[in-house]
Amino acid sequence: MVTVNEAKQKIIANVTALSALTLEVRDALGHVLASDILAPMSLPSFRQSSMDGYAIIDTDILEKDTILKISGESKAGQTTTQTLIPGNAMRIFTGAPVPDGATAVVMQENTSSANGTICIHEFPVTAGKNVRNIGQQIQRGAIALEKGTFLSPGSIGFLQGMNIWEASVHRKPKIGLLVTGDELLHKGDSIVHGKIFESNSAMLAAALQKEGIADLEIKYADDNLESTIKGLSELAENNDVVLASGGISVGDYDFVGKAVEALGAQTIFYKVRQKPGKPLLFAKREDKFFFALPGNPASSLVCYYEYVLPALRIMSGRKDPFLTTLKMPAKLAYSFQGERDEFLKGLVVGGEVIPLDGQESFALRSFAIANAVIYLPVEQNVVKEGDLVEVHLLPL
Repeated sequence: MVTVNEAKQKIIANVTALSALTLEVRDALGHVLASDILAPMSLPSFRQSSMDGYAIIDTDILEKDTILKISGESKAGQTTTQTLIPGNAMRIFTGAPVPDGATAVVMQENTSSANGTICIHEFPVTAGKNVRNIGQQIQRGAIALEKGTFLSPGSIGFLQGMNIWEASVHRKPKIGLLVTGDELLHKGDSIVHGKIFESNSAMLAAALQKEGIADLEIKYADDNLESTIKGLSELAENNDVVLASGGISVGDYDFVGKAVEALGAQTIFYKVRQKPGKPLLFAKREDKFFFALPGNPASSLVCYYEYVLPALRIMSGRKDPFLTTLKMPAKLAYSFQGERDEFLKGLVVGGEVIPLDGQESFALRSFAIANAVIYLPVEQNVVKEGDLVEVHLLPL
């Protein structure tokens, strides 16, 4: 059995980023850059006005209410070059080219016009005011985005604004999921005493979809070794990571551990000193990875967030694989006994975290409203109201 930290360190030590592929920038949202991107142009590429108003020469403004002659205008999209001469002002709009000779832009609200002239109510006017200089955002040839950058909506807009339409990114892992259990019912089945409706596949598929991973292959296995080996083997052929749901404890009908071993995979660790989710297995065969998750839904989801998700993020090239971690005061007291760390379903509200009711490994109702997981090491088995606890924010 390994500790929580040891398990995470073993994942970091064994998992690496997947190969790169080229995507259209607009299709690369949620991917991670596999190489640096250099700016092919400066942004802005010309001096721009940041306001609607008047382009002026700052040395013309010697006092408040200086009057200047209006000589033309510059609007967004204008391609002709204009020059402003002393004693004149030019009507200008946001994003429009600042004419040669102009040194500042006075916003429209600080002016009044009449009979072809403009009265500048602002004084003094400093050189460069309301002017976006060439390369103010980035200079041509500079690193626009570094390798390892997670591409957000802002990243997509930034790249296309520099005329970059393709990017080299790490591909996301393909996932296979084997759901085990003779007790499971599926859509369309009638309720039968002693059986339950299978929900882990939908739950894990949703969690993967939230991470931007849609390439998921699902198979089902009966509670016997042959069926389990067959399912895992078929999934390992086409996928980078194989998840197994259930069948990993020590019961007479738990065959996943034996099946993983039969496939020639090396077990990196089995069992973590935690509650829930103790019977977690992580194994590797060449470039394929196996995670055997507990069948209880809450245990399975905790293990996904704490161990599987970080592995998938590393494979996707991310530098920040683990859930965002904060220290927050507990809204309610909580205590536990035993020698295992505990993960609690929590709700962050107003700068505090509430340990929710329903912490049992089978209970998903509390997970349905949780937005965080509280991590309590055994050294912190008594928490008083107001005590700081470690909080892992869920990617909702």
